Amino acid sequence: MDEYALNVLKLVASELRLLNGMTAAREMYGKSYFSLGIGEKIAVDQAVQGMVSGNFHAVTPEYFAGPEIKNPVGFGTNQTPAKAPTGGA
Repeated sequence: MDEYALNVLKLVASELRLLNGMTAAREMYGKSYFSLGIGEKIAVDQAVQGMVSGNFHAVTPEYFAGPEIKNPVGFGTNQTPAKAPTGGA
């Protein structure tokens, strides 16, 4: 990855981190992040860091691969269609 693309990625990540912090402050305390006290800011930062790091570690290439097709669980059913009765009197 070239330096420009890496810098753009860092910019986007830092903007998202700021947005997450401001949104979490609004949800947790009902006021802007910038009007919080130092203890409240630490609580917001820790909450955001915990949630983001948990999601970061959960997202793997296997996560994006989609669900695996698994065998059905439970009692099996007859998958073959019933045959129509043949004529006869």
